Amino acid sequence: MRALGNQLQSPEREAMVVDCAVRMAALFQRLPMLIGFTVQESATLSADRELAQLDEELSVADVAVHPWPGLQGTPELHAEIATAVLDVLAEHPGAREVLRGYTFARAFH
Repeated sequence: MRALGNQLQSPEREAMVVDCAVRMAALFQRLPMLIGFTVQESATLSADRELAQLDEELSVADVAVHPWPGLQGTPELHAEIATAVLDVLAEHPGAREVLRGYTFARAFH
């Protein structure tokens, strides 16, 4: 796991990292059942880990949700996560390298 923005090199990159963090915080606020997810290279994932393909290179994987009775990750949940990540990529094309291999989590212990 890498820390988002460990390698800040410019004000543009810093703005991208802040925007990404704000958007992901909003995603976790909208989805209280969401524990976390990763953004991975599609080629490295087995079929059971790839939950939402973002483009030809990246996918959302390893989505974890709170174990509430009857609750599980759904295609709609995966699509909402993918949309949030795709919005960041559309706004900040340079985010691709920062997001690749990154784990987003509500809390780290």
